[in-house]
Amino acid sequence: MKERARRPAIARTAQDPDAPPAERPGKGGLALALGVLLAVPAASLGLAAERAALVTTPHFAFYDDFATNLNDALIAAGVERNFDRPELFHSGAEESCFGELPPSARAGWNRAVDYYAEIISPAGFDDRQQLLPRLQLAGLGESVQDDGARRFVEIARGFRAAAAPAYEACRWRAQDEENRLWIEALQSQLAAHEETIARRLEELYGTPWDGLPIPVDVVETVSWRGANSVILYPAGGHILISSSYEGQAALEIVFHEASHLLMDRGDPVQRALAEAASALGMPRPDDLWHVVLFYTTGETVRRVLEEAGDPEYTPMIYSIFERSSWVRYRDALEGTWPAYLKGERTLPEAAAELMAAVGEGAGHEER
Repeated sequence: MKERARRPAIARTAQDPDAPPAERPGKGGLALALGVLLAVPAASLGLAAERAALVTTPHFAFYDDFATNLNDALIAAGVERNFDRPELFHSGAEESCFGELPPSARAGWNRAVDYYAEIISPAGFDDRQQLLPRLQLAGLGESVQDDGARRFVEIARGFRAAAAPAYEACRWRAQDEENRLWIEALQSQLAAHEETIARRLEELYGTPWDGLPIPVDVVETVSWRGANSVILYPAGGHILISSSYEGQAALEIVFHEASHLLMDRGDPVQRALAEAASALGMPRPDDLWHVVLFYTTGETVRRVLEEAGDPEYTPMIYSIFERSSWVRYRDALEGTWPAYLKGERTLPEAAAELMAAVGEGAGHEER
């Protein structure tokens, strides 16, 4: 079993690295310490009894959970309310349904959105305001160990209860169907490719899969990111994914998020990059590891699909290169890392070549 220190960790996933970490209008002081989290044995981190996976594969357990989707909808509505943008039940197809609800149901939803807009929505997914309810909803509430955190979780639960009648009446049926269709479509891709992709990623990252199956909650939004991961100690994690990912992008994103569990701090790829930078006497760029993760997992998915007779897939990293500051790493990455993916370089060799190319590229930019 892989040894992991018992400390909290968040796997950050940003589909656009130049986007803000969260939409926080005037509420930048909400981030709280994470030290109370995840300091319990793996045996006590089981999923809540009332949660049943819709589909389970060797590496993933997919959930279509009402309460988790309600939480996601309230976070999204709170963001929209803070920015005076159209929000759920106050615009769009569900507005007429909402208008026909009893006043108590409408008030329950609106007061819950008020609370989320002030307290939960402005926070990042790795802040306590969003992380604590997420863990409780995923059945990992035992990891919340202080009284203040427990009270906060219960307050959030109360507001969700007030919002539930409106969500169930006017939105859940459509979202439930969308989630189920998404999981069904992904299940067929996993049946064909899961074992091959998982085996290659395990080899490339030099880390064995642990804490399987990884729970994956499918929801509508997951903020602007579309997906994110929480790493649990000593093993496992939790993934949130938006049902907006279509086709083969859904296959890549679920393995991208799972790859965070194979590329934590101190794991072989992270360690190789750090050692290569140190040997060259240069600082390792803070975001380079994530570019490497996107490229490694995306290219692995692409190659497996190509070998299966589908050469058309383009990994997400290439659209990110086109619109973000990560483009500064493109030449260095494409000039060095494919040799590692093909087995023509060892991990230390590839990391050394990549860091040297990154350093050379930075020197050209400075000149």
